[in-house]
Amino acid sequence: MLGITLFLRHKLVIVANIEGAFIVGGRDAGEEKKKWRENVADFFQLPKELLLDLPRITLIGNLQLLLENYGGIIEYSDELLRLKIREGEVVVRGKNFAIKHFLADELLIEGKIFSVEYR
Repeated sequence: MLGITLFLRHKLVIVANIEGAFIVGGRDAGEEKKKWRENVADFFQLPKELLLDLPRITLIGNLQLLLENYGGIIEYSDELLRLKIREGEVVVRGKNFAIKHFLADELLIEGKIFSVEYR
């Protein structure tokens, strides 16, 4: 059975019936909504970053980093890159950083990457 979402005056009342599991909640149903979105992504075999608004990081060796679905640049230098994501930030450390590709939801940097950290 596919999921159904009902809204009543901007308040979530009932969220889905996926594989027999009902999730019911009100305005404070954030965790339930997140779990429901995970279930939908699994059921339809969709990438979770699409439904959960998660960043997607692709490293090519230690020379390139592609970050998709981020909120903006907090700090940038040739040795440090701090990027805003939905639930915090991603910190990239290294040297000789250069931004090669820059769009609203995608960023490609090149340089010597030492570490990638979630905060």
